[in-house]
Amino acid sequence: MPPRCASAVTEGDDFDEAMGMIASARRPLIVAGRGATDPRSKAAIPDLARRLQAPVATTLKAAGLFYGEAFNLGIFGTLSTPVAVDTILQSDCIIGFGASFSRHTTASGSYLQGRRVVQVLGDMQENCRRTDAGMLLLGDPALTAQRMVEVLDEAEIPASGHADADLQNRLQQEASQLAMPAAFRAGRDGTVDFFPALRALERALPKDRVVVTDLGRFVTSAWKAFPVSAAGDFVYTSHFASIGLGLSEAIGAAHAAGDRTTVLIAGDGGFLLSGLSELHTAIRQNLNLVAIICNDGSYGAEHVQFTRRAMSPENSMIAPPDFTAIARSMGAGATRVYGADGIAAAVRVVAARKGPVLIELMLDPELVPME
Repeated sequence: MPPRCASAVTEGDDFDEAMGMIASARRPLIVAGRGATDPRSKAAIPDLARRLQAPVATTLKAAGLFYGEAFNLGIFGTLSTPVAVDTILQSDCIIGFGASFSRHTTASGSYLQGRRVVQVLGDMQENCRRTDAGMLLLGDPALTAQRMVEVLDEAEIPASGHADADLQNRLQQEASQLAMPAAFRAGRDGTVDFFPALRALERALPKDRVVVTDLGRFVTSAWKAFPVSAAGDFVYTSHFASIGLGLSEAIGAAHAAGDRTTVLIAGDGGFLLSGLSELHTAIRQNLNLVAIICNDGSYGAEHVQFTRRAMSPENSMIAPPDFTAIARSMGAGATRVYGADGIAAAVRVVAARKGPVLIELMLDPELVPME
């Protein structure tokens, strides 16, 4: 059965109570989820944020929706930056549009604890994943945001001032720090430091890109390192909780993206499952695709479980083939990255690409985080 989506504004006592919570908030914060990524919501929700002087954030699945907004905190939840976390914890009212407020978004409910919550959902089936018993309004996110602005104007409610010059300065400073090259740690056997390598490659790729990730312990670092500039440019492949889906979805995303660059970030184990066969498809179609393979020679989740239990991770180790040599033999550009010097070579390969390229990051399995 398809979801029942509301296409009107909830009126009555619940809406009035929600407006009372919003109007009295001194530090409001607005969060948008995948259910509010349509063009109407993208226009209406920032209008409400500016009217309230409230910062904005998105769930992971709506990443990029508020790209370019002055008070954009980025991802709300367990992937938040330090400035975003501070702002979330200082807020007194959180207004969500099209966001289910699952345990991942709310850090198991801790980001909502002690705060008034107004949640606007167009799809009532999203209600089952809520972690907070705040005010729930079933209504069209865009129309509801527009109506909220009208009510605030009619009642002459002053703006909160939460989105101020101090917050803007802190966001700009944080962005500047993230844009700076990160220091590399020395891994064993000449391996490359994972997160700084991702950040260096991110700087070398167009901002207007589509990002696809396979599943694995590398994925949270990949999500942090590779932001997108529009909500539709983030492809979430983790619904099946299975590794190995990345390249097949990246091929579809690259076809849809046209001339824009599609970036795939996958692990060695996942790429072994279907990547080698699908790589030929990407090459045959001459897609504008950059595949970054995180090769630590292990199944990461199992490696973590063994080491956390003080057991030998030997059974989690695999012996993947030389992905770079295979990609070259198929006709793709490719390079293996060892150490900081290898990143410069990878950047040159990316810049000179005329079709799919594969960048193989050789990683130390002891230095790949699982957050």
